Amino acid sequence: MQEIIIYVFLLVVFELYESSWQKGDSFGDILANIYKQYKRGIFHFFLSHPSFIYTLFLGIKFELANFWFMSLLFFKFLDIAYKLALIKKIEKGEIEELFPLPLNTPVHKFMSYLNVIIYPPLLYLAFMQG
Repeated sequence: MQEIIIYVFLLVVFELYESSWQKGDSFGDILANIYKQYKRGIFHFFLSHPSFIYTLFLGIKFELANFWFMSLLFFKFLDIAYKLALIKKIEKGEIEELFPLPLNTPVHKFMSYLNVIIYPPLLYLAFMQG
């Protein structure tokens, strides 16, 4: 049980890191931060998502294939795929097609940390069921 708490806590640390480089005062700021990470290189962009890599590692190591783990993995994959789709639209100048809100729409600071609230409990449930 103590080992599981350590794994979940490590996921919290990775999620806090991801939130730190993505957060902004508006949707435009968040998109700019994501695009800045991507412009450093595609490998840098993927390495900037250590929680996804860590989740994959835990799934393989502990052979997790239950509903909670698959949900966690699906949401993390969807997050990265959506960011890449946004980046491609930014490069083409067609961001309005994929992102219907005005870019200057303010974002509450709390929103940047939803991943820290959602993903670790999913990992904990995956360990408890697995």
